[in-house]
Amino acid sequence: MKSSGSALPFSTKFLYGFGSIAYGIKDNAFAYFLLFVYVQVFGLAPDLAGLAILIMLIFDAISDPLIGYLSDNTRSRWGRRHPFIYGSAIPVALTFFLIWDPPAGISNQGLFWYLLLMGIGIRTTITLYEIPSTALGPELTQDYVERSSLIAFRMWFGWWGGLVMWNLLWLFVVYSSYKGTEDARYNPDTWVVYGIACGIVMVIAILVTGIGTHRHVPDLHIPKQAEKTTQQSVVLDILKDIWMTLNVSRNYRILFVAYIVCKAASGLFTNLTLFYYSYFWEFEPIDILTIGMTLFIAPILGLKLAPMCTRLFGKRNTAIGFFAGAMVLENALISLRIFDLLPSNESKVILGSVLFCHLAAICSIIVASTAIGSMVFDTVEEVEAVTKKRMEGTLLAARSFAEKCMAGVGAFSAGLILSFAAWPEDAKPGLVSQATLDTVGTYTVLASASLWLLGLVLIARVREDRQAHADRLAGLAGNAQEA
Repeated sequence: MKSSGSALPFSTKFLYGFGSIAYGIKDNAFAYFLLFVYVQVFGLAPDLAGLAILIMLIFDAISDPLIGYLSDNTRSRWGRRHPFIYGSAIPVALTFFLIWDPPAGISNQGLFWYLLLMGIGIRTTITLYEIPSTALGPELTQDYVERSSLIAFRMWFGWWGGLVMWNLLWLFVVYSSYKGTEDARYNPDTWVVYGIACGIVMVIAILVTGIGTHRHVPDLHIPKQAEKTTQQSVVLDILKDIWMTLNVSRNYRILFVAYIVCKAASGLFTNLTLFYYSYFWEFEPIDILTIGMTLFIAPILGLKLAPMCTRLFGKRNTAIGFFAGAMVLENALISLRIFDLLPSNESKVILGSVLFCHLAAICSIIVASTAIGSMVFDTVEEVEAVTKKRMEGTLLAARSFAEKCMAGVGAFSAGLILSFAAWPEDAKPGLVSQATLDTVGTYTVLASASLWLLGLVLIARVREDRQAHADRLAGLAGNAQEA
């Protein structure tokens, strides 16, 4: 493992982050597209679509810590993490494709179960990759700032992966819409092509990180050989270690809950984004493509701002400040429209304003999430000091679960909002009543602001800084020398 003062080479950061393209594609698809596609394209009721996406979280709550624990305690010639990375590539691609290609003529109930089962499949297989690969981070370096840099690279590639496929999709939609007689975003075949293309890119991204970081395997932590035990005692040991690991650190518990709340707030907005683009602002495909192209700037700004801000202001203050900015940016224009303080949707001011607010909000979320992720990295040594075990995978499994709440809780909340507002079946842009749109907007702002404020209060309770991290590393080093 790299010492606390060692700078990681660029190639390591690049290859470590590259694989996050796979998770970024999945995350982007689940956050922005899944609810919209199953409601507006496949015809599933919004409350059922949201419920299916929420139920997937129950399985995540089981699979995430279990995979994290297994990864922490795996012994192989490829180390703890790489067997999971390599083994996940094909299952990830296959399950991702299938979720966008439901059987033709399926009933509403059948469509609900198909979404649920395929969703569990992709979320479980992506967990097999994401948790072990992310857990390489705190093993590669102990440095306070370098960890922020590692997370920034991972966030950068994750966002760029999702954005590349977003824009390729809208290029396809724009082209198909001009050539055909219907808006291609409502054509099921569009999403089949999207599933195939994304699956191919996800396999490549996963293998690049696995192969690219394989040279570090000899330098990574090797768990002690476990004594032979009965199957029952193994299960009990797993549950005991998971419970102990997740409850040792007060900071970690607060971060875990705060991250769930903040991701749920962000997820509520992202799950409704295409509804707002299509019906609230009445954007054409070319308008959505324009917004998507500008969003490439956000990860670049996040990559630069995150390490700089955490160095200047500390990780906690950075997270609070930028999450607060995201809260304002996400809800400002919706509130102004509800109070009729904006020009009509035909005005170019609307597209420019939505573009700016979306770009700035995403940039803020990237910086704040990077700070939170780096804070979670720093709890690894806090837990190690008490348990004498390095449980990166288990700790990061809970963070991964919080990430998935962006799609799960966000989609469920969005589905309820659409149902409460009596969202019309087969809605057409320009034909949804303003009263319905205002109802959706009001519920969105109230729910979003409440969640954001709760998350900010929780983050403010974290007690951690650079000096505390340095003292902990010194203590662990002293204990190692005594041993």
